[in-house]
Amino acid sequence: MSDIKKKLDEVKEAVSNPDEATKVMSIIMEIVEEMEDKVNGVEKRQLALEEKTAEIYEMLQDMEEELVTAMNEDFEAECPYCGETIPFKIPEDGEDFECPNCHNVIELEMMFDEDENCSGSCSSCGGCGHDEEDDIEDDEEE
Repeated sequence: MSDIKKKLDEVKEAVSNPDEATKVMSIIMEIVEEMEDKVNGVEKRQLALEEKTAEIYEMLQDMEEELVTAMNEDFEAECPYCGETIPFKIPEDGEDFECPNCHNVIELEMMFDEDENCSGSCSSCGGCGHDEEDDIEDDEEE
């Protein structure tokens, strides 16, 4: 702050008329005060943003923890090949897995896709006999 005071004294000395020097100093002080207010406002907004960022980060950590916990919990699903209800746990590598009952490799999408036109034995799910072209025609009619 002493550097600013020295600069102000230099300005005061540079202006020969004392009335003009006082006016100039007054204007400079108004500018400095305005700048100080703006800097304080920026600091307050910065603190608010940091707090909000911390809240968001904490929420994301909680969501991640819940998601990981949910993915690791066992649940049951129906095998699209044999129809048996089997215990299912999402593989860590996200790859397909084998049905413990019929030993067919099951793609994860097959466990959750429900096709109302499919009985579960066509070429896309094992060969039910419904034609994938029928699906296209059905979609076009809708």
